[in-house]
Amino acid sequence: MAATCTLQVQCPECDVVVPIVVRAELARVSDHQQTISLEPDLSELWAHAWTHEAPVDQADQ
Repeated sequence: MAATCTLQVQCPECDVVVPIVVRAELARVSDHQQTISLEPDLSELWAHAWTHEAPVDQADQ
């Protein structure tokens, strides 16, 4: 059984709210135990972080 949800984090530099999609999968280990696997998709977070990086100056190369 798998499900997805969306979490949100707020950028500390610009206060933009960035969504993070998380895939959750439930697996039964035994009759008395279950495990939950969470897999976040961090692509939106990385894309937003890149907007804060300083541009590379071609004259420096």
